[in-house]
Amino acid sequence: MRYLVANGVSEASAHVMLNRLVKQGTLQKTGYGLYALPEKSKMPFVYKASEAEKSVAQQIRKKFLFADFCVWSPSALVPYMNHIPALHITFVDIERVAMESAFLTLQSNNPSMHILLNPTAQECERYITTKELLIVRPLVNEAPITEVDGTPVPTLEKMLVDAAGDKEMAFAQGSELYTIFETAFRSHTVGKARLLRYASRRNRKEQILKILKTIES
Repeated sequence: MRYLVANGVSEASAHVMLNRLVKQGTLQKTGYGLYALPEKSKMPFVYKASEAEKSVAQQIRKKFLFADFCVWSPSALVPYMNHIPALHITFVDIERVAMESAFLTLQSNNPSMHILLNPTAQECERYITTKELLIVRPLVNEAPITEVDGTPVPTLEKMLVDAAGDKEMAFAQGSELYTIFETAFRSHTVGKARLLRYASRRNRKEQILKILKTIES
């Protein structure tokens, strides 16, 4: 920064230029006052909801206009895994206050669909099989979600932290979890600050830091 100032560029102007380059994707901000060129081999992660997931999201949005929620399948993590599980699960993560009403709405609209409401670990072991299943779960406050083509979906950071301990995602845990993190970090740009902020909200920050230390060593 001092070099820029010495050559006739004010510190304020330098900040403006750097912020503009970050927004353009020419630079990546790696820390306070630190920047780096982006790794061209990494692609941004974008969750693409299936038509079935879009339909579920429309049902929820029509009934709960102001509730935060997202719809997704943990099968999105399969490309990052060594062992490929047979998964036919869809998650509806929604604010806890609306969770039971959302469950009843989905039950009414989809009478032939198997739907669970925030299942226990035992229920997960019993019912999460190769059959299609919809699971309504509580959405953690300030969970990192986004919207793609009008459908609320999770960010990669949310999916990674959820995989680290959610009872519905036992298939992704153990040594497989390290593979998921390593492959995801190698393939995509992952926001570490967002990842760790959400991990803190899930009481998983130390666990995530341990994984990051291992895959980056």
